[in-house]
Formats: sequence, C-alpha cells, structure tokens
Amino acid sequence: MRPETLLAAALVGLLAACGTPPMPERGAHSLAAPQSEFAGLEAFIRQEMAATGVPGLSLAIIRDGEIVYHGAFGVREAGTGDPVTTDTLFEAASLSKPVFAYFVMLQAEQGLLDLDRPLHQYWPHPDLAGEVWSRQLTARMVLAHSSGLPNWRSDTGGELRFLFQPGTAYGYSGEAYEYLKDALKHVLDVDDDGLQALFDAQVTEHAGAGFVRFTWDDSIPARKAFGHRHGEPTDNDRHDHNFGASYSLNTTALDYARLLTVLLRPDAARAGAVERLLAIQSAMPAEAGELHRSLGFPVRLTGRGLRYFHSGNNGDFRAYCHFYPESGDGVVMFGNSDGVFASGLASRIVEYLGDEWFYV
Repeated sequence: MRPETLLAAALVGLLAACGTPPMPERGAHSLAAPQSEFAGLEAFIRQEMAATGVPGLSLAIIRDGEIVYHGAFGVREAGTGDPVTTDTLFEAASLSKPVFAYFVMLQAEQGLLDLDRPLHQYWPHPDLAGEVWSRQLTARMVLAHSSGLPNWRSDTGGELRFLFQPGTAYGYSGEAYEYLKDALKHVLDVDDDGLQALFDAQVTEHAGAGFVRFTWDDSIPARKAFGHRHGEPTDNDRHDHNFGASYSLNTTALDYARLLTVLLRPDAARAGAVERLLAIQSAMPAEAGELHRSLGFPVRLTGRGLRYFHSGNNGDFRAYCHFYPESGDGVVMFGNSDGVFASGLASRIVEYLGDEWFYV
C-alpha cells in the first residue's frame, strides 16, 4: 500500500483499522432484491415529489457492491406527461469530477501522468503564461481542490488567475479540472472526442455501463430529461460540445451506479487506481470544518462508517451520490430541477433509506 493511502478513519482515530478497507472483487451487477421491498420507498418518493413540485427523478441503490434497485419517477418535462424511464439521461453536473478523477488515476497507474509533477511541464496553460504559480500546480492539487484557481473565471472578471499559491489552501475549482483535462489530452495526444473514446474503453465498458458521455452526441435529446428552474422547463440540448471534465457528463443513475460498483469492489487490475482515488490526502489543505478529501470525493465519518460523497448543481439539474467502501453500500440520485435539494426532497429520500443527509 502506498504511504499516501491512509483513510480518514485512521486520521481521526475513530475506526479500528488503518489503511484502505478490504474490498472484495466486484461481482456481476445485480438487481436481485425483490422489487416489492422498495414499494414503500417508491410510494414515499411519489408523495414527496408531488409535494415539492420536482418533475423527474432517477434513483439507484447499491448494497454490498451490487446494484439492487433502480427506479424512475415523474416526467422528463413538466406539463407533457412524458415519463422518466430507467433509460432517461440526466446531467450529472459535478458528479462528472469523480469519474474523471478515476480516469486520471488509470493514466497515473500506467505511468502516463505523475500526480506530483507540475502540469506546466506537460502543457503550459496559455491563459496562465504570466503566472509564476502555474509552475507549481500539480494534478494532485487540482483533484484535492487546492489549485488556487477560481471555480470559474467568471468569478475573477473573466480572467483566469490564481487566488492563492497552489497547495496552500482549499478552494473548489472547475477551472482547475479543465486545465488537468487539457494537459491530459496533450499527454495522450487526443482531442475531446479521442479522450471520450479512451474513457469509454477504460471506464464505461469495463464497468458494464451503457451511456456515460462528457462530449455531445446528437442522440442525447431523444433520451434526456429537460432541466427545470422554478418549475418551468429549460432545455435538454444545451451543451458547449466540449469534454467538460468538471460538469458535462450525461448519463443515467443506473450507469453511474455501475461506475461506483467498480470503486466499491475493484478487480485486481483496477485496485491500484481505486486505492489512489480513495486515498485521504492528509498532506493537502482541508476545507474548513471538514476532513481531508480524497482525490475523487469529499469524505465524512457517519454512524455507518466513512462515507465518500459528491453533489452536483448545473442550475436546472441536481445530482448526488454517496457510498461506504467497507459495507459496499451506496446511492445515486439524479433530478431535473433546481428544487431537488432546496425543497428537501433529496434529504428526505436519504433519511428514508436510514442514512444521514449532509450537503457540501
């Protein structure tokens, strides 16, 4: 095990074992739990959606590393009656970040990318040419959100510049992810479509997932839910046609859950990459009041153990996931509304499932 791989449980001394929790090899995906077991959950979700006005939702539940439930609720577009199905695509928003981070770990395992080598040495960002600190920024800093870059350059008047020295403080940044993506494209000698093709081969196909796309595909609108703001539909075809490592993923809750099962029960070939991804970055700055992050997810100690989690917000779509490496349990939730979190719907679903809700 690498020296960097110490779980937060060891850091705070609240779990008995140090290091990565044991992870049995991943078995075949299963939806074997009797669906009647979830009849109460489905009735509860429909009741809560009616009360909160959230148009559509998709949910997947993982137990012991296997998917035991996937449900679809509501409509793709308010006022149409067009139902959300298990094949309906949603915007994963910032849930794009963890799966891209996993893809980065696969490149690191192959020796194609050194997490601690300055990205400047792979590809100097033209918008940071005059910034001395750009020579210090590494992939590890990007993935631990200590890059020093703003979330988006619109936060700094349209100019991409550092807010603090890389590696010295916590600061959530989508721009940093996009820099890492562009550096990786240079390393792999591909464009956005080529990067998607590599992701498909190394991540999507290995997980047995179906549709997991960062780049645009003209087939998307036929399957995708419409976003909603204040109860009104927005669109289902807006996309900048880039590979947006931090925001642009379109997928289903079921396919995203399939990706998580790889992290929960990795096979021998992926164990090293998963270990890198979930390693607690105790040497990196932590967000105020939080534990140190992993390279893919924030983490928290709960009554059920160490939880890895992430949320996503693209304005008119919301997304959420969490999982426990020790038990292999997890949940994925996608919604097509700005009200999924604000209305309390997401928190009540998580609590109905017997878990704690928190949102970072």
